[in-house]
Amino acid sequence: MHSHATYKQATYKQATYKITTEEKKSYMNHWSQYWKLSKAVNSFAEGSSASGYHGDVEAFWQNELADLPKDAVIVDIGTGNGALAMLISEAGKKGKKNWQVHGVDAAEIDPVKALESKPEVAEKLKAITFHGNTDMTTLPFKDNSVDCVVSQFALEYGDGPTVVKEALRVLKPGGKLVAMVHHKKSELVKDSARGAEIFNHILNKTPLFMQADLLLRLGALQMKNLSFADWQKTQPFLAATKTVEWIMHVVGEEFKSESDRVWLNDAFARVIDVINTGRDEETAARAADWLTMTYDMLQGHRQRLEDQLNAAQTEAAVKKVLKTAEKESAETTYNDFKTEDSLFAWTLRVVKSADS
Repeated sequence: MHSHATYKQATYKQATYKITTEEKKSYMNHWSQYWKLSKAVNSFAEGSSASGYHGDVEAFWQNELADLPKDAVIVDIGTGNGALAMLISEAGKKGKKNWQVHGVDAAEIDPVKALESKPEVAEKLKAITFHGNTDMTTLPFKDNSVDCVVSQFALEYGDGPTVVKEALRVLKPGGKLVAMVHHKKSELVKDSARGAEIFNHILNKTPLFMQADLLLRLGALQMKNLSFADWQKTQPFLAATKTVEWIMHVVGEEFKSESDRVWLNDAFARVIDVINTGRDEETAARAADWLTMTYDMLQGHRQRLEDQLNAAQTEAAVKKVLKTAEKESAETTYNDFKTEDSLFAWTLRVVKSADS
């Protein structure tokens, strides 16, 4: 669609990202990049949600933590930037417990560094031991050494039966695995499916980014000799601008619902914000590079949404996962989980046999 220029810096919603040579090499690892750049402790989070779990989800986990021993070892698998691990760590402090909390993730993570712009959050994360580049199926813990393994929207991203078997290996007799996993019929998954469709359409089926790139690069050339005000009066500027606006209008006509507009506005706002920074030769050239990064960031978001859709579980899939535990003589239960009367997830609970 367009050339992949060298990224120097990109600014969006008051967040400044600097991409190093090392990060460029691993850029295809969209989850690692997300955790480094998102400034959120959990995935697909904005606003207050970016700082952790609240409401019904928080209440669910607080209830599950209530019966853990004072010196429990707790492992959060698929921890990301530590949202659930932080919730657990803070609950332990509040209850004057001496819990050892670990966060494991297959992605390259460094939550304390990633959240350094939020000192209060970063300080809380320092109490947790994180294990990046670590798969859920090869946990770095001895047999029978962990009191509780937890997972919030992570277990389902791996091979469920294998993950459960590994959790049972590290759990102490009587220890438990508790997981909240994506439900195939949840409103969250349905919305994500629509978001993935819209992002795929914008990024891969329209020339929006190509035209925006053309506008910025033409501007960089023209503003060698023209002021920004004079550039705005030229036919190339007017034609390129109208083309970008027309593409957005056509896409908007195809995706008209209120929920669709949320996804569209997110993508369009990013493009418009970048275009608006190109007000002279230097900033227009830099903005073209920023636009390339924005394109890649949105492709990463689309990929994460598709990962979520692929991970979402049917009831049959949940039963298959739990059957592995039952073969190990573990007790299992699963339930629908709702937030504000809306289907949100499955909850799974596996208790290792006390005789294991």
